[in-house]
Amino acid sequence: MRPIKRKQISEKVAEKLKLSAEIVDEVMSCYFRAVQKKLSALEHNRVSVDGLGTFFIKRRKLDQKLTKYKDALLRYETKSNPDMSDYSSIRDIKFEIEKFEKAISKMDCEADRKVSKQQDIQDYKTKNDESN
Repeated sequence: MRPIKRKQISEKVAEKLKLSAEIVDEVMSCYFRAVQKKLSALEHNRVSVDGLGTFFIKRRKLDQKLTKYKDALLRYETKSNPDMSDYSSIRDIKFEIEKFEKAISKMDCEADRKVSKQQDIQDYKTKNDESN
């Protein structure tokens, strides 16, 4: 199955609604920016969009970003003569690191809960098989 590009979708929707393709494309890009913003805020691990599916944050990407920010923080903290902008950058980087660590923690909790649920289901099936 070949994915449809946003421009193709906006042209079809514009034709169906008898609107300008530019207007529909602008609305769609605004909507996709909102979805992207929701994901990048890292408040939720996934965002579900009706008709399009569920978009997930990838753990590997979070780990890569976290490593990048930790390396940057180390460079700033080991600077011999930091100035005020460096302290501001350090504060911002620490905030981002905290945000990534919280998101990773949420993902780990969700993964643990999923494994636990699967184990409970397996235990339930085992008990039922033994009783029959």
